[in-house]
Amino acid sequence: MNEPRSIDATRAHIEKNLESFDRSEDFSYNLFEPDERLIVGGIGLHRRSEPGCLEIGYWLRASRVGRGYATEATQALTRAALNLPWVSRIQIDCDPHNRASARVAEKAGYVLLERRSADKLTPEGLPRDTLVFEIQGPRARPTCSTRTH
Repeated sequence: MNEPRSIDATRAHIEKNLESFDRSEDFSYNLFEPDERLIVGGIGLHRRSEPGCLEIGYWLRASRVGRGYATEATQALTRAALNLPWVSRIQIDCDPHNRASARVAEKAGYVLLERRSADKLTPEGLPRDTLVFEIQGPRARPTCSTRTH
C-alpha cells in the first residue's frame, strides 16, 4: 500500500527494518530483481504470537505479481525459520479476497488453519475477514495462538 516510495522514504524504511532486525523483533528482507535498483517486494518473519511461533508477511509490486517471487521467498524463509531451534510453527494471515496471497501460502506448503470473521479493517476502514495458514516444524507444539489485528 505504501509503494512506490521516494528514495528518502525507502531509505527510512530500510533503516527501520535494520533496527528491528538488530533487536530480534522483526526479520525483514527486501526483494530485488537482477539489475534493478528498485525494491520489487519484501518478506519478513514477525514475532506476533506466542513463543515458538512466527508470522510471515510478504508483498510485491503489482508489476511483479505472478512471477513466483513471493512463493520462492516464502519457501526459503520458511525452511530457514523452521531450522531455528526455538521455532515450531509459522503462520501467514491474508485477506480472503487476495487469492494470489492465499496461493503463495498453499504452494509453500501451509495449511488453512482458520478463517476469522471481521477481525481486521481494510485500508478504507471496513471490516474484513482473515485467512490464517500454518505450517509446522519438527518441534511443533499445540497451535500458536493468533493475534487479533
